[in-house]
Amino acid sequence: DVGLVRDGRIPWTRESWIGAPYRGHMTGFPAVDVKSVGAGGGSIAWVDDGRVLHVGPQSAGAVPGPVCYGRGGLRPTLTDACLVLGYLDPDYFLGGTMRLERESAFRAVERQVARPLGLSVDDAAAAIVELATENMVQAIADITINQGIDPAQAVLVGGGGAAGFNCAAVARRLGCPTILIPELGAALSAAGALMTDLADEHRCLHFTRSDDFDRHRVARVLEDLAERCRQFAGRVGGAAGDSRIEFAVEARYPGQVWEIEVPVDPVRLAGDSGVVELCERFHAEHRALFAIEDRGSAIEFVSWTARVRCRMRSHDLGRLQHDAGATREAVPRSVHFAGHGRVVTPVHRLETLEAHATMRGPAIVETPFTTIVVDPGATFRRTANRSLMISPERAAARHVAHAN
Repeated sequence: DVGLVRDGRIPWTRESWIGAPYRGHMTGFPAVDVKSVGAGGGSIAWVDDGRVLHVGPQSAGAVPGPVCYGRGGLRPTLTDACLVLGYLDPDYFLGGTMRLERESAFRAVERQVARPLGLSVDDAAAAIVELATENMVQAIADITINQGIDPAQAVLVGGGGAAGFNCAAVARRLGCPTILIPELGAALSAAGALMTDLADEHRCLHFTRSDDFDRHRVARVLEDLAERCRQFAGRVGGAAGDSRIEFAVEARYPGQVWEIEVPVDPVRLAGDSGVVELCERFHAEHRALFAIEDRGSAIEFVSWTARVRCRMRSHDLGRLQHDAGATREAVPRSVHFAGHGRVVTPVHRLETLEAHATMRGPAIVETPFTTIVVDPGATFRRTANRSLMISPERAAARHVAHAN
């Protein structure tokens, strides 16, 4: 899953699909704008009748899972490929609580990918990782380059247990100068559920135009929405540390089918220049999304929204807990890197890295919950809050993803 946080705002959309885009069903309901890509650790690698390699969208899921889990899986996955390449320590998966079957993964990649393509097993596994990386790059390009955003000015945040396999490769392809892997990254969704605000949304349809703006009626609509939000926050009571209300409007140029959401400041909207400022904000948002604006056109304001957010947690979430006895000495191992072949690579435990000390790849950084691959030429350091910061090789930043 990929998403973009821009100017501190989490984008929402009504174009969420159940199933494949244009072949499934569009919900039409507002949801966080997240694009799903069949490129997770359980994504199955397969070769079609034309001898073309694919990764996903089929997934082995948690049951039976990748072949290396030894739970009945027969089709190689991205995780199996990473185990073959040496990214994973079969004796330290989940902190050593689960042993991976490297030989089973090797045979699955050899039989179902390497032989059909006439490749060595290492090259076949590397091709699986490279293709999964490209799928992620194109998905990120859709929400950055296609919207006029330069990935070279963004930070790539990796979440999920398998994010560390190729986050450096993804960032290098996009030209992102910085990668952040939070300590809680392996359980990012669960951590997000714990730290997220309790929220409620209220909406009211009221059509008006910029050239005949119904200022008084809009003010009543926003006040009514605000009152509903205050009532919700009141029901939450003392459980919330604080609450805030955000307003927005869905607007469009006349004749457009889809509206775009623009933030609204009710106080400024009530002023003499409020409508002009709101129109300027719409033009800027439209230009950011579609690289075009029509300042000579009127704007239609269709639906007004108020969202109330009640902060339920003000304290630190803490750390992922694990059995201290599971930590053991990390030893170098042979790892295959594309373009470099097999390299004897240092292995580090995240908790033992000195904070702020910059180190250079190749390297493997392990925790009981995830494995992070640092490519040759990249640099990395542990932050004070135990996150890992990676800077991809600068010379490779010239590679820019092409979305088309």
